[in-house]
Amino acid sequence: MKDMIDEGLNLLYFIQMKPIFYIFLVLIVSINILILLLLGFSIYYLIHIGNQYVENMKQLRIKKKYFFYLLIFMIIFLLIIVLYNFRVILWKIFTPVIWAIIFAYLLNPIVHLIDKRGISRTWSVIVVYISIILVIILISITVTPKIVTETRKLVELLPKYTTEVDNFLNNVYIKIEQLDNFSPQLTTVKNIIRDHLSKTQYYIVETIKEITSEIFNMFSQIVTLVLIPIFTFYFLKDADYFKKKLTFIIPRVLRNELVNIFKDIHVLLNKFIRGQLIVAACVGVLSIIALLIIKVNFAFLIGTIAGISDIIPYFGPVIGAIPAIVVALLDTPTKALWVIIAFIIIQQIESGIITPKIVGESVGLHPVTVILALLIGSEWLGIVGLIFAVPIAASIKIVMKHIIDIIIKT
Repeated sequence: MKDMIDEGLNLLYFIQMKPIFYIFLVLIVSINILILLLLGFSIYYLIHIGNQYVENMKQLRIKKKYFFYLLIFMIIFLLIIVLYNFRVILWKIFTPVIWAIIFAYLLNPIVHLIDKRGISRTWSVIVVYISIILVIILISITVTPKIVTETRKLVELLPKYTTEVDNFLNNVYIKIEQLDNFSPQLTTVKNIIRDHLSKTQYYIVETIKEITSEIFNMFSQIVTLVLIPIFTFYFLKDADYFKKKLTFIIPRVLRNELVNIFKDIHVLLNKFIRGQLIVAACVGVLSIIALLIIKVNFAFLIGTIAGISDIIPYFGPVIGAIPAIVVALLDTPTKALWVIIAFIIIQQIESGIITPKIVGESVGLHPVTVILALLIGSEWLGIVGLIFAVPIAASIKIVMKHIIDIIIKT
């Protein structure tokens, strides 16, 4: 009870004090951006005026497009800093709206398809909602009980598994300690291995704690979970209204260009996002089937995790395979080997057959850019950042391309 009261008082303090603090910071950052713009234009025009009073050979020549490149880069850099500093409060405030926009974007083609058959927009959305509810009920009856049962069993057996891993690592420590009679080089190697094993043990425990905390936090956000379907309903029902309002508030000078940017982003991400979700579902189903055949414990839970993880480029398949391998290894090494082979086959099927057919073209990002986007996304928003890092990076690329085209034209 005391903890609940303390948490409530902390929340009240946050609500009362934080807005003032953040408004103050926003004002400071806005003033800094304004000063930066004024300073940049002042320097540029002072150089331009000064060039009128010196010989041509001594004039400082700065091309307009390079000056604007630098200015835009500095503004974007400042905005990134602002977003980074406010990421927690912004995410808390806009989480329902952001998720609602994402779901509305994904469901809009289905609503539009029903709408074209002569059914009103409102009833089209209701039909989609009823269909989703029926699917959720079907999944709840068939799959969810097994996942819940396996999750409970995993929580109960977690201390046992932790003890087994701890005993295994302690045995490795003992074996390493027996290397004291060897040369100094081997002693150095021994110390390095021991340090890394200690760090690995710490990271395993911390990762388990973090995942468990994330799951409980997700279900504890009841208000957010209630608001998301409500916002999604209105975004789908009044899609044309929101499009018109959004277009209206854009200045006429920028309207055509921004509309073109949104169209390009839509074309690029439309097939990619929906395709990735279908691919992830296929990988999840294949993983569950493979784990059931190999008779790995928690097959439904681990297969679901593998499917969700597959959304993350490059690292996703590895993240999804690790729990399956660890659980199988706690049973027998042979079973772990079969799990590794099964996941390799699934990834070959995904990359060679499923992804080319469903997703088609990639988002056109270099692998280095993708990895950097994933690192930034994970730092900013954790697991959610990893999932949305690539679509956001692709959208930023399109926006930057259009900005550069505008600068070159002007």
